[in-house]
Amino acid sequence: MAMNILVFFKAGRVGAQVRVMRKVAALVLMASFVAIVAPGAAALAAEPRATAVFPVELWDTSGEATKPGQVERLKLATSKLIELMERTGRYRSVDLSRFTARIAATEPRYNCNECWRDVARDAGAQLAVLAVVHKVSTLISSVDLYVADLATGKYIAHADAQFRGDDDRAYVRAFEFLVNERLNRN
Repeated sequence: MAMNILVFFKAGRVGAQVRVMRKVAALVLMASFVAIVAPGAAALAAEPRATAVFPVELWDTSGEATKPGQVERLKLATSKLIELMERTGRYRSVDLSRFTARIAATEPRYNCNECWRDVARDAGAQLAVLAVVHKVSTLISSVDLYVADLATGKYIAHADAQFRGDDDRAYVRAFEFLVNERLNRN
């Protein structure tokens, strides 16, 4: 009987050693795969994608009179959005300046059945970014930001936030939060 226990003990120990060796071999194989694939994947992931960042739009349901400087505020928000998107390292803004008339014809983009896609493609973009501020009142607004993949036709990211105030500082802070804390964390 003692002999049988010894045989089972040795067999169990050999089996445990085999299992450990298999785990070690699997880890070595995975590490070598990562070492081979990672540099190419990292370079691919690090390459910013050509992105058409459309002007930020305002959907005003407040019933209030248009506030002075609103057009400039939307331009400021657009510039800030472009800066923040590029700073993530994932997006490279394409120049949309030669498409001004075509972009104006797509307004409001949040309700045009994706009429902006051709403009983005013609600009050489792989992605399109659309942002709309919904002003409920001077104190209450929300912003939605969408990123669309032009090749697949699907939205690959959406971020939204609410903010208080209707001045330049409020808009800039809203977009900083939106990109840095919501979009960049996805």
